Amino acid sequence: MHVEARSTLRERRMGVISRMREVSPYLLALFALVFIGFMVATDADIQRVLHLGENPATAVIGVVNGEKIRYAEFNERVQQQVEQQRKSAGGDIEIDEAGIRQSIWDMMVEEILLRQAAEKAAFPVTREELLDVLLDNPPDYLRQPFTDSAGVFHRERYIELITQPERLADYVDPNSGVDPVEVVERWKRDLVRIEDFLRQNRTREHLRSLVNAVGSIVSPSYVRRQYVVENSSAEVHYVVYSIDRIRDREITISDAEIEAYYRQHRDAFRQKKPARKLKYVIFPLEPTSQDSANFRKRLARIRQELEQTPPERRDSLFSLLLSEYQGRSYGLSSLAAIEPQKAQYLASQPVGAVLGPVELAGKTYFFRVDQRQPGDTLLVHASHILIGFGGNKDSARAQAQEIARRARSGENFAELARLYSQDRATAERGGDLGWFPRGRMVKPFEEAAFAAQPGSIVGPVESPFGFHIIAVHAKSADRIAYSEIELSVTLGTAGRNQIFREAYSFKQQVEKGTPFDTLARRLKKNPVETAFFEETTPVLGSRALTQFAFSHPIGTVSDPIELKPYGVVVAQVIDERKPGYKPLEDVRSEIVEKLRRSKKLDLLRPHVESVYERLKGADILARIVEIDSSVQVQTATMVKDNGFLQGYGQDPIVTAMIYRVPVGVIAPPVRGERAYFLLQVTKREVADPKTMDSTRFVELYRRLYNTAKASAYYYWYTALRDRSDIEDRRVKFYREF
Repeated sequence: MHVEARSTLRERRMGVISRMREVSPYLLALFALVFIGFMVATDADIQRVLHLGENPATAVIGVVNGEKIRYAEFNERVQQQVEQQRKSAGGDIEIDEAGIRQSIWDMMVEEILLRQAAEKAAFPVTREELLDVLLDNPPDYLRQPFTDSAGVFHRERYIELITQPERLADYVDPNSGVDPVEVVERWKRDLVRIEDFLRQNRTREHLRSLVNAVGSIVSPSYVRRQYVVENSSAEVHYVVYSIDRIRDREITISDAEIEAYYRQHRDAFRQKKPARKLKYVIFPLEPTSQDSANFRKRLARIRQELEQTPPERRDSLFSLLLSEYQGRSYGLSSLAAIEPQKAQYLASQPVGAVLGPVELAGKTYFFRVDQRQPGDTLLVHASHILIGFGGNKDSARAQAQEIARRARSGENFAELARLYSQDRATAERGGDLGWFPRGRMVKPFEEAAFAAQPGSIVGPVESPFGFHIIAVHAKSADRIAYSEIELSVTLGTAGRNQIFREAYSFKQQVEKGTPFDTLARRLKKNPVETAFFEETTPVLGSRALTQFAFSHPIGTVSDPIELKPYGVVVAQVIDERKPGYKPLEDVRSEIVEKLRRSKKLDLLRPHVESVYERLKGADILARIVEIDSSVQVQTATMVKDNGFLQGYGQDPIVTAMIYRVPVGVIAPPVRGERAYFLLQVTKREVADPKTMDSTRFVELYRRLYNTAKASAYYYWYTALRDRSDIEDRRVKFYREF
């Protein structure tokens, strides 16, 4: 018994030490951030780092106000996130590593900026606050080493080792060869780091709280104003004279007018950050004729081998082909969970059946049914044709009855669905609804479908949507496991290499002096010129392309970059803009559009005023059609002074005027942003803020406060980041990010 007891105690002690060893590096990663991530990086990325002549463990991927971000730490976080997504999704899925890299970059930059701002603010963190976290509310990463396999947190042992770190020596097996003094000293150093981390974290929390408090101040007058807006309403008849009535060719805009507008509104065209411009061509990654030929050979080979193999041996052959062509196997699932087009082929096949080739959505498949099991849920496979009620229910019923008669007489149901069904989502696939259980469809439809025998035509069945003619194809409660081989015409290695050779040749010829546009036209490529963009704007969804533009001088041509879904891109830096006023040529089109809109409104004005003069004094706005038959009177109810007019859209000028013009009369023309309006407010109720009691005031205040609070941190952090010195070197380490 004593031997067993000592053995148990030794195991418990070693268990704690083992857990401490496991979590200690994790803690240090959180606090000191010293993990070496290059061991899990992709080979391509490591080679890029080594090619730069840098040690992956010390290479710098970015600098934030002088503070370095190490490649090793950054890449470690990326790989952890990739693995986490892969485990969560399950199976072999494509992970958006570029998106993850961007997310981790944003996170690390934010961590550094917050820490720097918190240190600058020097928020005091009391000893009591730290003890509260350490002793009363330890976070998960501190609980972890003291939590057993059953998930029980041993608080007493945790408190003991936090408050008396030297007691850790009691858990060291004297026969383990581990120096208890060294273990205790390391644990003490870890505790110091833990305390530093917690202090920094609390400081950042204080900073966030301050930002939210300052940025979410809501004045009583603003609360009262918002109360009036939300609780007032108006009803209005209105007519719109849109600038779309005036054709562009009726407007003349001179260079002098453009220049005058530019001078008068120059401050509106101030550029705060540097900008660059690229020109690029795309080499599409499209399969070659040889790729198509290779596809046909693969297809013919599989088909021939299956046809020449006796049925009893096809199962074994399919397993070999499944491995050779990297097919997939799927576990037991109901027919409703299988893609409808695949389910229709698998539903009636016995176990071991091999079928194909089957063409679905531009791909060719071979299937094998691996397993069938009876399930608990009955499913129906059906198609339908929907005839909506329209304006005449009897007429709709008669049409549905005639279509049902034609279907029962043998006409192709799918063709009838394509011709007549008003459920356009299913009509395109012949009315096919796939497999469904009870509870999926409206009650009348469900009862008719589940009561019918497979192969029958049912209906018309009336539902809230109209009349349904239903074709019941099959019923089953089986769950099916299956495997598939998928074939398609894909770009092969030889074709891909050829496209990259052509792209590299394009780059080299431009570098040797051939004009970019001339070469592009010669190769029947379309050269595209971007607008000026800032360093935070991805080009073709690629931040690597953006960084190339900002890290190279004008005239530099990029290496070919593969960008999904475009293809291989070759780009050249063609222009730059430094902070300051944008040149007139950069904003000319914007100015022309503003002047054109203003001139169109000017041209509309005489006609609208003429109509108003003739209409003035009329009892209702509807009489306008006697004067101008080209217009339509619209009515909007429950209009708020919030810039939105029902039936038209956004125009804050109009909604503001609705609350200013007299009720009942036809108001003078209102010049909006893109139209003139004639208004007649028929009813208006304006809320009195004095009627708002304290309860409603507090409720509205809290809602406005929470709304402001939700955006306060975003605006503060955006401003902080914009004025920080952030150097992004990721383009040196990754092909895409």
